[in-house]
Amino acid sequence: MSGEPPVWGGGAAVGPGWSALMAWTGLVLGVGAIAFGLLAPLWSRPFGIVWIAGFGALAVWFGLAGHLRLRADAADADTDSERVSGEVSDPGRRSPRIGSIAGLAGAVLGAVAIALMAYAWLAFLAADTGAEWPMPPAWHPEPLPADRPTVVVAGGVVSVGTVSG
Repeated sequence: MSGEPPVWGGGAAVGPGWSALMAWTGLVLGVGAIAFGLLAPLWSRPFGIVWIAGFGALAVWFGLAGHLRLRADAADADTDSERVSGEVSDPGRRSPRIGSIAGLAGAVLGAVAIALMAYAWLAFLAADTGAEWPMPPAWHPEPLPADRPTVVVAGGVVSVGTVSG
């Protein structure tokens, strides 16, 4: 331990356990960001776009950090002298490639969540101007056209009903 903070390369906890934790955390954050991005009622909570995009960015960071470290560990394991000599390594140890793939998948899902939130923001801006972009049902600012109430004014009498299909 060099006494420096882990950010500057000293005293950092290293190893496949921490790297795998980061990779799998990236995957969980990426899946969660996509799920919340598609299912959250974003029109009534515009800061939800920012939060979901932030979690997508965390998924990218955690996923790539774990992926790159595990990929480097896998490359080191392939060139390790134990492998060259023909000795069998610990059979209970998991391959770092699985965690590396999980980290990469989390980073990709996080990037998709960021792109989805950028689309949501543009779709909401377009909806304010009157344009209708395709949106998931949870995002719609108003009820769908079949459920939209209508107001009929006839002879000074106002009646409210629903549009029937």
